Parts: sequence; C-alpha cells; structure tokens
Amino acid sequence: MRAIFRVARATYYEGWRKRFLNGILVFAILIIGSSWVFTYLQPGAELKMLIDVGLGSIRFFGMLIAVFLGSRLVPDEIEKRTIYTLLSKPVTRMQFLLGKFFGGLATVVSNMALMGLTFYIVFMIKAPQFAQPTEDSPAYKMEFMYENIAKAVLLSFFEMAVVMGIAVVASVVFSWILAAIFSFFVYFTGQMSEFFGHLADPDTGASPVARVVLLTVYRVLPHFENFDVRESILTDVPVIWSYVGMTIGMGVLYITIVLALGYLFFNQREV
Repeated sequence: MRAIFRVARATYYEGWRKRFLNGILVFAILIIGSSWVFTYLQPGAELKMLIDVGLGSIRFFGMLIAVFLGSRLVPDEIEKRTIYTLLSKPVTRMQFLLGKFFGGLATVVSNMALMGLTFYIVFMIKAPQFAQPTEDSPAYKMEFMYENIAKAVLLSFFEMAVVMGIAVVASVVFSWILAAIFSFFVYFTGQMSEFFGHLADPDTGASPVARVVLLTVYRVLPHFENFDVRESILTDVPVIWSYVGMTIGMGVLYITIVLALGYLFFNQREV
C-alpha cells in the first residue's frame, strides 16, 4: 500500500503541473460561471439551461481531463525512462498501475470538485427564483433539487473513474494518441449502450449475427448514460440512494475488471 501511495502522490502532483489540464479547468469554471447570464429566459427554461450547462460541463470537461491525463500516465513514464527506476525499486507492476490510476483519479476528482463547487454556488444564488411559481413555470421543490445535484456530481466522479481506468489501461497497450482516441470512442459509444441493446432485440428485425454483435457491444461497453440524472433533476424527481449505490457499484466492478485486464497486458509488456 505504501508503494501505491507514493506513486499516486507523485502522479497527483505531476498532474496539477500540466498546464493544458489547468487550462481545461479554468475554461470549464468560466463556462459554468457564465450560466449566470441566462436571466433573459423564462424560469423553467433558465433552470433547464442552468442544469444542462452546469452538470453537462462537469461531465464533459471531467472526461477531457480524465482522457488526456490517463492516456499519458504510462507512456510519459516510458518516454522519460523513469519507469525503469520505479520498477527496479520494490514496486510491482500492479502497484505501479494502481498508483498511476489512483493518482490520476485524485487529480480528476479534485478538478471536478472545483467545477462542482462553482456550479453549486451559482445554483444556490439563483435557486430562490425557481422556488416561486410563475404563469409559465411551476415551483420546484428545492430540497429535492439540492440533493439531486449533489448526487449528480457524485455520480460524475465515479463516471470519470471508469473513464480514467479505461484511459490508463489503453495507455498500457497503445501510444498515448491512440489511447486517447480509443478512450473517446469508448466514452461516446458508451453513451448509446441502451440504443445498442434496443437494436439487439429480436423484434427489431436484425439478423442473428447482427444481434450477437450488438448484444456483445451492449454487454461490454460501460453504460455511461446511467450516470446522467439531469432528466430526474429537471422533472423534480428524487434520485434515490439505491439507484446511486447500484450505479456506483457497477462502475466499481467495471473498473476492477478493466484494471485486471490492464495488469495482464502490462505484465506481458517489456518496458
């Protein structure tokens, strides 16, 4: 555990020194803060825009940071040849891989926490007007809204943990550019996993081979759409803890499987 912590701590501090990641963070905070200007919209439309821009930005920019950081963690160590020094010490390949993952994840979560705090402040300032009914918009239950937003941000953390796991493992197999492309592909395809599951239904008329392929894609891909609860927030429906726990549990299981596969690839690779 001490070796994992040392690698993770070094990775975390190194991640914060990457200027392009800091640039993404600053831009994300500016975008989230700019949701303040939607005052010209009706309250219902303004709330929808505020939720979409705020939570959508946290997920999107968190994904960018996770992909660009995770896809470079292992290749950068190989390029700088520091990996030889690390692995020559009493640090196993599994400890190195886990340290890189947890260090990168800590960087991503801390960046997303700043985005989430910015959004929460903006929402708290504007929330009182959404609690008042108007001719064009009903009143919203703010006690549900605040809790739902906190749960949405929490789910985003674990969603990016899955993305980070995919990016780190891809960086073991590919160059960092191919790892980033692969991670983007998995993320955006994973947003449509339910669609692939629907196409695999026999009632759609797809051929048996196509159904097998579609069902395989549906089973293998992470279901990233499950981490997005913006619709529940906008419809004023509580996001229950059992759903949050089940979604987080599935994410943790997926991360475990991905990292196990990453270790198998890494253990066979000569560095």
